[in-house]
Amino acid sequence: METSLPLQQKERIFMIDALRGVALCGILILNMPYFARAYQLDFDLRVLQETSMRNIVSWMTTGFVLGGSFRAMFSMLFGAGALLIISRLEKQSGLGAADIYYRRLIWLLVFGLVNAYVLLWPGDILYHYAICGLFLFPLRKSSVKLLLYLCLFFLCVNMFKSYLKNEEALDKREKGLAAMTLEKEKKTLTEEQKGDLEKWKETIDKSKAESVKKEVEKENKAMLKSYPEVWKHVKSTNAKFESTAFYDNIFFDVMICILLGMVLYKTGVLTGDKSTGFYAGILILGYGLGIGEGIMAGIYWYNAQMDFYDFIDRWPFPFTLYDLHRALVAMGHIGLICLLYKSGAFHGFLKLYACVGQMAFTNYLSQSIICTLIFYGYGLGYFGQFERYELFYFIFGIWVFQIIFSNIWLKYFLFGPLEWVWRSLTYWKRQPMLRTRQVELALA
Repeated sequence: METSLPLQQKERIFMIDALRGVALCGILILNMPYFARAYQLDFDLRVLQETSMRNIVSWMTTGFVLGGSFRAMFSMLFGAGALLIISRLEKQSGLGAADIYYRRLIWLLVFGLVNAYVLLWPGDILYHYAICGLFLFPLRKSSVKLLLYLCLFFLCVNMFKSYLKNEEALDKREKGLAAMTLEKEKKTLTEEQKGDLEKWKETIDKSKAESVKKEVEKENKAMLKSYPEVWKHVKSTNAKFESTAFYDNIFFDVMICILLGMVLYKTGVLTGDKSTGFYAGILILGYGLGIGEGIMAGIYWYNAQMDFYDFIDRWPFPFTLYDLHRALVAMGHIGLICLLYKSGAFHGFLKLYACVGQMAFTNYLSQSIICTLIFYGYGLGYFGQFERYELFYFIFGIWVFQIIFSNIWLKYFLFGPLEWVWRSLTYWKRQPMLRTRQVELALA
């Protein structure tokens, strides 16, 4: 028999809520440059001559030091949350747990489509979580060892894929340069060599700063138009991220962290059950190796003058370490936050983030609403108007708003507004919302 009772407060795990709140806020650091500026500017400082120290520090911090670490952390907590929810559902509903769990994912997928195709945010992760979540129910009772093996397998798959892409790029350059040499020597080229030469010249032309700048200008114009026109512009990107790009590498990217999150939950790491020394160890190891790799990658990229081929030549590994980097830095974040919790001096501070974490679904989607209305053409139209470092003003402002809003809201309501909608749809029954004395006694 299904239960429609809300998640009881005694069943909530404070540390998981706090970690999720921090991760949710941190995700905005990664997403803001794409909300506010052309994606072509992501790793390229040349285009707008962003050579001030503030912009370089922002570029290094966002793209290389933190990278996707907060998204990795958020994904880990999705995996942990799935285990927590399934465990509770099995106790209450037996075999009906699968029915409720998969209905929950179906609605999550729908909300992901809304985020992408209605709120017009191509960087949506809810759709990806919904698809990846389909694989978690059969793994709910898997051993830690099996989950770690699967995590390592997906990590190796993505590394191997990046190796193949690098090799493909180097092969294109080699063939193109060979054809270019023959052309200079006035030798007749075969049709295949002509094709190689054309591809290489096109690659060179597209990578020039002036060419990228033209693309940026086109992107700015497109994103500053009306809602229907912006919808048409981002439609192909949304379709790509939820189809070919997803199955090419995003699926593996997300599964690595979800599986690692399941391991961390099963072993008590995410619930604050480990020793202070343990958390200090993962903080030092995670930040030391992860941030160290990120800074090294940023320096190599900067010295390569944003030239992808020059970077490949300089980089000491034949594949990317991005997935490993972000997992390590995320572990560092977890170690730091758990140390703050165990010190006893930061419970009030972490409680602020725990409320954000309890309303992570509402806060995640509200970030899309707020940012698109600030930057897109059908809103205030500030797209492409700010430098890299200035985006942190918006990030901090949204953090303050969401922390205050979440803490006030949960004083009067049991759930965030969209959490309430999601839960009501999952159980197909209107859930209680207001915090009344009767409900508080029932949850005690």
